[in-house]
Amino acid sequence: MRKSSKAAAAIGSAVGVVVLGLGGVGHAAITGNLNTTSVSYGSALTTQTVNTGFGDSTIGDGTSGGGSELDAGYGVVSGNNLNIFLSGNFESNGNHVNVFVDDGRIGQSTLAVPATGTMQTMNGSVFSPGFQATYALDANDFSGTTYVEEYTLTSPGTLSGGYVGAIGLTGGIGSGTPGVATIGWNDTNAAGVNGNAGTAANPAAADAVTTGMEISIPLSALGNPNVPIFVLADINGGGDSYLSNQFLPGLPVGTGNLGTAGFNFGTTPGEYFVVPVPEPASASLVGGAVMMLFVRRRKA
Repeated sequence: MRKSSKAAAAIGSAVGVVVLGLGGVGHAAITGNLNTTSVSYGSALTTQTVNTGFGDSTIGDGTSGGGSELDAGYGVVSGNNLNIFLSGNFESNGNHVNVFVDDGRIGQSTLAVPATGTMQTMNGSVFSPGFQATYALDANDFSGTTYVEEYTLTSPGTLSGGYVGAIGLTGGIGSGTPGVATIGWNDTNAAGVNGNAGTAANPAAADAVTTGMEISIPLSALGNPNVPIFVLADINGGGDSYLSNQFLPGLPVGTGNLGTAGFNFGTTPGEYFVVPVPEPASASLVGGAVMMLFVRRRKA
């Protein structure tokens, strides 16, 4: 069963060990640019499969004029944060980027966010089997300002969230922490997938894109997960009312814009990418403490 275990806490209690964190939660330089961020992402975890149905931007002036796309998805747990990088570009006409996270706690298999922001339009969306959204983020660039919504979707618990603030952009570039997550935004890409909607994307071109949307979420806001984290991302239209064909992981070749507010992946396994969670240092320390306890007992 994937949901988070309390075994480590039980062991720690049994040996009477209290493990302190190695520093507070802090965000590295989150820039929306793989070449300037201080997070080491490594290779892409998922790459776009279909060319965008939302048009292809070819100008790179920070407005992403004429198109929106998702090229590749990256993720790593480091610095007490879940760091996600979505390369691509997002037209400054109010197109939305939706990001859903399953951190291993009990969440939502069918989306039902509070009626406090535009993401409520997507309520009723069905995730892949095994995916339960515990956190959701919605961001859109409208005329040079990125507006952000965040939602906590764990159960049992209080459903909460909505609009949390905005990030001003200069030339399509900016960063800030309007809510729980720190966001870096760089809207200058004019490469990657093209606008021949639904045809097979060029994976090498998609993986070559180095700018887009970067998100850093404190692990403490995700229940300090000790299991792999699942992530799903998409591009939606104004008001979250018209889904494109730009998802990560990518949809099957031949898929055009969904054209609906929500999605249904109830019979589509694996429509998410996986971010590994390294074994915490505390687990190693507790394991060592248990071993030392056994050694001491055998010598007694």
